Amino acid sequence: MQKIEITQATPQDLDWIVALYQANTKQQLQQPVQGFVQDNPHFEQLAQKWIESSSIYKAEIGQQPAGFLVLQQMLSMNGPEIIQYIHQHADILVLNERHLADMRYATYGPILVHHDYRGMGVAKRLYEQAIQDLKQQSFDALIAFIDLENSTSLKVHIDGLGMRIIDKVVLPSGQFYIIGQVV
Repeated sequence: MQKIEITQATPQDLDWIVALYQANTKQQLQQPVQGFVQDNPHFEQLAQKWIESSSIYKAEIGQQPAGFLVLQQMLSMNGPEIIQYIHQHADILVLNERHLADMRYATYGPILVHHDYRGMGVAKRLYEQAIQDLKQQSFDALIAFIDLENSTSLKVHIDGLGMRIIDKVVLPSGQFYIIGQVV
């Protein structure tokens, strides 16, 4: 098995990151059972901003791009509705018997692995690197959200990565699981 290299994405990675994202939106997939991401018409601009702020980890196998993970340590109230919900309700959302409001947490997502590299541990390595970096920076938890219809992603996160369901919410923008992991 080839080694999975995890590094920070650079501006040269923007095109393949955007292409991988666009190929995996719910609207693009013919079989959404593969797992999908929410369609965001501004993803390219967001990805560029995330690259500039060193918020995207990339995975490569044999110098070929295999996947990426976005880790947002600087929390913004200007994000998607679900992120705003998490921040606004941190005083009632509980992970391992602690309210999120009492924790220093980062949010992550999307995480995507190219179909040629699925099942090779790419998502796990990306996730482990994010957890390791958060521990070094004294974070308490990692929080994410998953579309209620995305059972593949939920299974990967719960069974494969050990995250826990914190809440299930219905918002105008969709229905989501809020999941988390103490680091």
